[in-house]
Amino acid sequence: MMSDMTEGDQVAVLGVRVRLGAGATVDDVRALKTWLEREEPLERLRSEEVLSIEERTSTDAARGRLGPDLELVLKVLGDVVTVAALTEYTARAVKTWTNNRRRLQGGDPDPQIRPLEPDGE
Repeated sequence: MMSDMTEGDQVAVLGVRVRLGAGATVDDVRALKTWLEREEPLERLRSEEVLSIEERTSTDAARGRLGPDLELVLKVLGDVVTVAALTEYTARAVKTWTNNRRRLQGGDPDPQIRPLEPDGE
């Protein structure tokens, strides 16, 4: 079967970015990543190999920003889930994690969740 793509064409990267605010630590980012990896249905999508969760250095962090320059990127690797559904699953899991963290440690990590740009950034 012929593809309509030519050399140099890029496939849009679908997914969401989760960034914690200035009150968060690197440990918070890593704890949230672990939480997301274990949260159903995200865990199911990972086990089906249609979702990856990556920790990476933020490319557009504000100059002079306090807190970690790390973010979590959840990328859709197949066509089993839409970005809207992934955003909803992620938002629910992040809200639960945030409430749990607030109860145990105090403070507010001020999470932000947004879709990835088509280039994955």
